[in-house]
Amino acid sequence: LDEKNCSDPGGPLNGYRRVVEDTGLLNGRYAKIGTVIAFFCNNSYVLSGNEQRTCQDDGEWSGKQPICIKACREPKISDLVRQKVLPMQVQSRETPLHQLYSSAFSKQKLDIYPTKKPALPFGDLPPGYQHLHTQLQYECISPFYRRLGSSRRTCLKTGKWSGRAPVCIPICGKAENITLQKTVTSTRWPWQAAIYRTANGVKENSLRKGAWILICSGALVNERTVVVAAHCVTDLGKTIVLKTAELKVVLGKFYRDDDRDEKTIQNLRISAIIVHPNYDPILLDSDIAIIKLLDKARISSRVQPICLSSAQDLTSSAEDLKIMVTGWKVLADIKDPGYKNDTIRMGAVRMVDSLLCEQQYEDNGIQVSITDSMFCAKQDHTAFSNICPAETGGIAAITLPGKASPELRWHLMGLVSWGYDKTCSLELYGGYTKALPFKDWIEKNLK
Repeated sequence: LDEKNCSDPGGPLNGYRRVVEDTGLLNGRYAKIGTVIAFFCNNSYVLSGNEQRTCQDDGEWSGKQPICIKACREPKISDLVRQKVLPMQVQSRETPLHQLYSSAFSKQKLDIYPTKKPALPFGDLPPGYQHLHTQLQYECISPFYRRLGSSRRTCLKTGKWSGRAPVCIPICGKAENITLQKTVTSTRWPWQAAIYRTANGVKENSLRKGAWILICSGALVNERTVVVAAHCVTDLGKTIVLKTAELKVVLGKFYRDDDRDEKTIQNLRISAIIVHPNYDPILLDSDIAIIKLLDKARISSRVQPICLSSAQDLTSSAEDLKIMVTGWKVLADIKDPGYKNDTIRMGAVRMVDSLLCEQQYEDNGIQVSITDSMFCAKQDHTAFSNICPAETGGIAAITLPGKASPELRWHLMGLVSWGYDKTCSLELYGGYTKALPFKDWIEKNLK
């Protein structure tokens, strides 16, 4: 009896076929029963249909002959990006020749315009692929983020996508409208991070062991990074960095009392503490450090980063800048009747000349050296204030036009670094670490 054979089905257009090893042979135009053929497509084409066909006992091949279709693999996107596949539409573009031909050959005008889709093999694509000329549209899943990269990408003949991959990054420096003249104690500062230390290492009889005490404020600059004064994360007067387990970061906080903010706050663990290599704990020069968060901060109306400013942003002279200092009263007395309702403190300050600052300290019997990485400021008489920067420890911010839009955004100006312990008179000068000289260092550690 003649054994039945299958005739060679050939490879798909823009593709090829191969016999799967050890399943049989393709002799000339025929294949033995049991032979398995696998199909492949050339670059920028994707197989639609059966990937393999087997020569069956009846001399027929299993399945259907696949085809190769021009397609693009869907680009990877993050969870923060929402992707929408737009319905196919022919993009009619005119070259200069269109006008020439349509005026010269008015009767043939209709043949020129692509009213129909180009006749390309069309079939079902495997998941994760899109047809030629498909457009993908991107937006961020939340209003607290802005998109970088393309808003639309088109599948090209090369199998690649046009444009650039979209990423969504948190919008920085956006806070409610704040007028410095009015009392605005209800303002929330969404980048303000509360830094806590365990009471274990602190010799304090009144604190129970294992309690957390608020020691400083930091500034959230992205989902994983908080900028803080170096003296907050080191042993007093030394460069020895505290252990990550001794500290925690709390975001979304408003009230000084830890029990009052429960719904909005995020308690975050720390993965690393990076103190600036030039930090001098005696002079408090380069008093700046970075806290890396183990868990990403969840961006919301209550938790958002502050912007970092660059040199060209600061156009007006330093003395004219209205700087806002925000922080919690670190030395708050729990027994104080107002403690339960005490919220984040704020006040406007103005920069003062370094020489005046050194002089004031000298008059009070204190020697200070003001370096290029510091500035001095005193409270602004004309604006609202309920803060004493020297006893609060906080962050200094200014408003500048944003990079992505002209509306004003808050930028990190500095960190409260030092002062001297006197009643908080408006005339006292406080010392701050400037953020600007450390911008490159901060950005290098943002990853």
